[in-house]
Amino acid sequence: MASRALGALLAAALFAPACAPSLNLRSDYSPETDFTKLRTFAWLPVAATTGDPRADSPILAGRIRRAAVDDLKSKGYREVAADQNPDFYVTYQAAIQDKVRVRSSPSCVGGFGWAGFGYRGWAGGRWGGPVGCVGSETTVRQYEQGTLVIDIVDRERDDLIWRGSAQAKLKRDDNRSSAERDEAARGVVRRILKSFPPGAA
Repeated sequence: MASRALGALLAAALFAPACAPSLNLRSDYSPETDFTKLRTFAWLPVAATTGDPRADSPILAGRIRRAAVDDLKSKGYREVAADQNPDFYVTYQAAIQDKVRVRSSPSCVGGFGWAGFGYRGWAGGRWGGPVGCVGSETTVRQYEQGTLVIDIVDRERDDLIWRGSAQAKLKRDDNRSSAERDEAARGVVRRILKSFPPGAA
């Protein structure tokens, strides 16, 4: 399957507010880190471009950055320049993967029986005829799965100390306005960072 880093994750209609509950959220952290000592942060730029114009758009990067910075500031952290020795760095990565879902179900014919078991079922005041299940029916569906990962890196040790991610199935259409996309990005980033620092949620 093709994998496109920094895909148009936040541009997908899936991340509209109504769809937010479908996000699969995860986080992990270094238990050796004393997060209470963290006070200042700086934003690290994304390391490389991907060649995908949707992914490399500065508009998309700006949405993610603004949302993350605003959330961290609301928690009392202070943003400083990268050369001012911040306590930690913030960066992100995203990906879109083409997925295939294959489902098989018994192919059954007959009365009101319970499919796949050959029983005669009671329905409508009478017994149904025998049910016969021969073979199976297979359906194949292609879809895109998007992932957004936010990383917190300790500056002094140069170690990853916290990671949060959101993963969801993407929709291909998105007719929302720029303001609506900003709000959608803000909502996703806020939900990822809800568990930062550990214990905050």
